[in-house]
Amino acid sequence: MKITVIIPTYNEEENIKILVPLLEKKFQLFPDYTFKLLFVDGNSKDGSVEVIKELIKEYKNIELIVEQEKSGLGGAYIKGYKYSIEKLNSDYVVEMDADLQHNPDDFPKLIEKVKEDYDLVIGSRYVKGGSVPKEWALYRKLISYFGSLFARIVLRIFKVKDFTSGFRLTKVRGVLDQIDFSKIKSKGFAYKMDMLVRIYDMKSRIVEVPIAFGLRDRGTSKMEQKNFQDSLKVVLEFAKERNKNFIKFIMVGFGGLFVDATLFNIISLTLEPYYSAIFSGFVAMLFTFLLNNFFSFRERQKNKTSELLVFFLAYALSSLVPIIARGYIIYLFVYEFGDTLIIRNVAFFIGIFLGLIWNYTVYSKIIWKKNV
Repeated sequence: MKITVIIPTYNEEENIKILVPLLEKKFQLFPDYTFKLLFVDGNSKDGSVEVIKELIKEYKNIELIVEQEKSGLGGAYIKGYKYSIEKLNSDYVVEMDADLQHNPDDFPKLIEKVKEDYDLVIGSRYVKGGSVPKEWALYRKLISYFGSLFARIVLRIFKVKDFTSGFRLTKVRGVLDQIDFSKIKSKGFAYKMDMLVRIYDMKSRIVEVPIAFGLRDRGTSKMEQKNFQDSLKVVLEFAKERNKNFIKFIMVGFGGLFVDATLFNIISLTLEPYYSAIFSGFVAMLFTFLLNNFFSFRERQKNKTSELLVFFLAYALSSLVPIIARGYIIYLFVYEFGDTLIIRNVAFFIGIFLGLIWNYTVYSKIIWKKNV
């Protein structure tokens, strides 16, 4: 079993001297595997390249690629992937930073999963046992955690908790060698999300193992500027590609929401909020069924009258669940906190959000399911 550890470097002279001996000791824990260390240097201005060349004399399993121009984190990894596949005939590759924020002590956790034949092993900060530095400012912790959460929700990839981890092990055959690297949307930090989505869409076996993400205390950070914008762009582009029907569904949903909310607030002036929510929900349901059939899921639309009636009945029955649930949520909120305009609408929109998830799942998977 050949495993290549790809490590991008840029002005990491001191870190490299510490990291390599630590990793070489970890390699010895797995005598049945053959390990290669592949450095991809972004034309460092310090002595990084010289240090690596000296280490090559001592350790015969080190390879070096020196870029003429720094291509970004994603660009460096893509060069490493190609070299690992084409030159080193690797079975697995590990992505790992040189700055010691990825603790070598966590390295065996990834390798141990090889025998379980996973396609992707992610060193995760957000599973039980994982962590981020306590020294991080609150805003950085929030951005990191909620950035991953946002991507999970928008892309509907709920089985992965750490979308931006750069500490991963990936199988080559059938996974990495199936990716067209020219289509990767980012050559920067956001390549991590791009690769994760592509591997997930292959129906790959993915597992997360806990890691303790550390602090950088020396060297030059490889974090390019505008990482947030780059990541957001990648997530939204994938969301558009993978969820065309969902985007249309959301548009129809806003139309239905307007009808629903308007009727609810008008009718609740004379009727109990519980009954008002049910009535307005049924009207909005008819409105959205027609638009979903002829717009959101147009390529799967029902045209025959008999077919429309049958599927409208199924649509109505499935839609009853969130409508009744929403009415009950409103009832609970009014009973607990009082019958005010704010309380009614807070409960109303909580019910709307939960109904959105339920409805899209049922509509896309059952009522307007794709023909196989």
